[in-house]
Amino acid sequence: MALSAGVEGSTYPPVRFEVDASRVRAFADAVGHLGPGVPPTIVTVPEIAAGLDHVVSDPRLGIDLARVLHGEQEYTWSRPVVVGETLTAAATIESVRDRGGVRFVVLGTQVRDGAGELVASGRTTLIVRGDG
Repeated sequence: MALSAGVEGSTYPPVRFEVDASRVRAFADAVGHLGPGVPPTIVTVPEIAAGLDHVVSDPRLGIDLARVLHGEQEYTWSRPVVVGETLTAAATIESVRDRGGVRFVVLGTQVRDGAGELVASGRTTLIVRGDG
């Protein structure tokens, strides 16, 4: 099934992410974060689970992961992430556009804390190559 602009505005079920010390240390080691505190880009972990994981398994989109290129990423943080909290991330398909034989899928993700307050928001642009 081909990508459809009719999926714009679709929001996937939220995912929970426990910010425990061992997970933070593993992430910090993986990205070379040597300083104290939680690396701010740890929000990428729930963002992928909330967005990319759902998009590539959504039958309405028919995306083959082998044809996906991560084109762009941006974040806005409202506050630092804290060890011990539980975050919830939910992703929405903001747009689907065709240009030059490829499709651009833009996902917006909001990461919230246990009180529902916004911790960070992300925007991901996926480039999906055509059938070749």
